[in-house]
Amino acid sequence: MKKAYKKKILITGKTGLLGSNFFKNYSHKYNIINYPHRIEDSKKIKKWLINKSFNFFIHFAAITDKKKAAVHKFKKVNTVASINLLKILLDSQIKDFNYFLFISTSHVYGYSNTKIKETKKTSPSNIYGKSKKIVEDFIIKNRKNFNYKIGIARIFNFTGKGQKKGHFIPDISEKINNSKKINNINQLRDFIHIDDVCKALDLMIIKKLEKPINISSGKKINLIKIARIINKKKTNKDMIFDKKRGGDIFGDNKNLRNLGLRRYKSINQIINSYIK
Repeated sequence: MKKAYKKKILITGKTGLLGSNFFKNYSHKYNIINYPHRIEDSKKIKKWLINKSFNFFIHFAAITDKKKAAVHKFKKVNTVASINLLKILLDSQIKDFNYFLFISTSHVYGYSNTKIKETKKTSPSNIYGKSKKIVEDFIIKNRKNFNYKIGIARIFNFTGKGQKKGHFIPDISEKINNSKKINNINQLRDFIHIDDVCKALDLMIIKKLEKPINISSGKKINLIKIARIINKKKTNKDMIFDKKRGGDIFGDNKNLRNLGLRRYKSINQIINSYIK
């Protein structure tokens, strides 16, 4: 009996948390091909793409740790390499290729005391958000010049087993181990389980959506509450939390729900996916 044809997805960043989870969750559905080299090397990308064919491309690869990486690295990897990649794919004329999904971030918005819709003007407050915004702006300005569709997934906070430092839950877990007082986390955020993120990306691919989509749970939670849940699971010691308020980022996920993703894992499931 002839095997059913699997559509092909080329991805960058398979060694990262999100790329590896998407590969694990969806390799049964798609033939997922990993680009095995650094994305800054344009010549190597062009050579590698010769005689390749695929249907979709998901660009996961990026620098995310705002504390460790230098500013020029964010520009080189997240911005320049991403824009070059879009141009290379246009010039390469890949057979059957028709959709590119750019993995962006909620940090392109900046802080807000209300639910953030996709229509909100982007105004990032950190280098990671700025590096992604420049690529988004390039896509939105030039999308008519491309012979393939381009989607933008603005992902809010997520976590999972093996997540590295530079993200809230790994960072706060370490702080709880080493200190009894935690400062600067009296802020509201929107957390979504990594499996739900992968489901959302799959929906965007199926629909070949071009407009930016918030990948979020649509719920806000104070980071102090998350720290207390983690503390209870790990050490259950007396903690002191500085109550000085910080900036909030939480999303409106109406468009994601309209795509078909209407049920989301709880904050305890999200935390357990890292703690276990």
